Amino acid sequence: MAHFEFEKYLTETDIGGRLAFPSEWLKILPPFENGSFEVQFEVTDGLGFYWQFCCSIRKKGYRKPVLQSEGWLKFVNAKGLQVGDKVVLDTEADDFRGTNIRIRAQKDLNGNGHWVDV
Repeated sequence: MAHFEFEKYLTETDIGGRLAFPSEWLKILPPFENGSFEVQFEVTDGLGFYWQFCCSIRKKGYRKPVLQSEGWLKFVNAKGLQVGDKVVLDTEADDFRGTNIRIRAQKDLNGNGHWVDV
């Protein structure tokens, strides 16, 4: 798998319910199999902790992928994320486990544009 990296600044909807993201991000996620409209997957965060997420897409029209609230809100609360904070979704190669998906929660702690993983 090629290396991909996508980022998103969080909105009120992202903090309060689910993370909506561009369909381009689906390149990173496991495939939706057998006509399914959701896929479960595990990621590591920027600090090495594991998280379980479920991504779903619409059944008709624009696919509009979202991370469903259950796993996503656990992540938001554990990281203390707020509107304007950032998430970065990327891949990293692992010689033993293959390609891993990583989600990094980032905050601009000093307001100077220097983003730090939390």
